Amino acid sequence: MTIRRAEQPDFRNLCITAMRAFADDPVMRWLYPDDDDYFLPNGAVFENSMTNWLANQQPWCTDDAAALAIWFPPVEPGAPELEWTDTGPPPSEDRLARFALIGPVMAENRPAEPHWYLQLLATHPDWQRNGLGAQLMQVVFEQADEQGVPCYLETERLELVAYYRRFGFDVRSEWVVDPEATLGEVGPKMWGMYRPTP
Repeated sequence: MTIRRAEQPDFRNLCITAMRAFADDPVMRWLYPDDDDYFLPNGAVFENSMTNWLANQQPWCTDDAAALAIWFPPVEPGAPELEWTDTGPPPSEDRLARFALIGPVMAENRPAEPHWYLQLLATHPDWQRNGLGAQLMQVVFEQADEQGVPCYLETERLELVAYYRRFGFDVRSEWVVDPEATLGEVGPKMWGMYRPTP
């Protein structure tokens, strides 16, 4: 299976793969608890993010876009953030409030030093457990190790903590989103995981 940079013609398949892969993800379903919002046709829930990821040339994928990884390269502290364009209808007030809660706590737990950031790793359920995720990580591990730069990710599933440990990551921090239940319920638990340089 060839791992390559994703291109615009992959857009629809990438959205569908991400939507199917994260259908029971605690963070995604906390952000999009209503099935009518999450399961819009053709993976529309990921259209805004995928538009920006493709614009910044971040995604890696398999030939058929059945698996993808969103890797952000290391940046120096204080460097300007990538430009993000909002597409589609504006989010609801409730969803804006949820993003406002999760964004800062994720930023607080991210390493200060330059690192490769794995924002998303997704494999369509029909293709899971075939080693595609490992290949999508390895393509950047080779660059990171050559550069002497660590890698970092967040996960919200305990079983994935064990999965990522197999690839050299270890838990750096853990937290609960909105532990005070300001939106009526405690949010999901998350783990920040760090892969040091060899």
